[in-house]
Amino acid sequence: MGKYDDIIDLPHHVSKRHPQMSMQSRAAQFAPFAALKGQKERYEEVQRIVEPKRILTEAQKEQIDQHLQWIFANISNHPTIDVTYFVSDLRKAGGIYEVYNGKVKWIDQKKKEIIFMDNKRIMIKNLYEISLINAHRQACEFSRSKLI
Repeated sequence: MGKYDDIIDLPHHVSKRHPQMSMQSRAAQFAPFAALKGQKERYEEVQRIVEPKRILTEAQKEQIDQHLQWIFANISNHPTIDVTYFVSDLRKAGGIYEVYNGKVKWIDQKKKEIIFMDNKRIMIKNLYEISLINAHRQACEFSRSKLI
């Protein structure tokens, strides 16, 4: 004989004073409960994709340097450029590559960064690619000092 055999077959009690709660309302009572607090956020963090910073070839470095020299020589015209650059992730090793389009205000050779008209700053060491937009390659003598 089991512990609850005497009550197992009794009908379910229905209160005459209180209306029965709907299934939706009963389920809502448990919705805010999270058994493993922060587990969802940790799972999403693991899922987030980052990639390692790519190593530039000498040819890529040379092309970036030539573009920087051309931009510096034509800085008064505030050339429009597209840049692909690396953004380090603050929470795990690696990062992402972003593309930015803008007019160059200045190249700060001391801090080694490109400053755009909207004051966005991109470190030269994080550049992966520069594309000159609507730029006429002028036959100008570039300074041979490396900006990278």
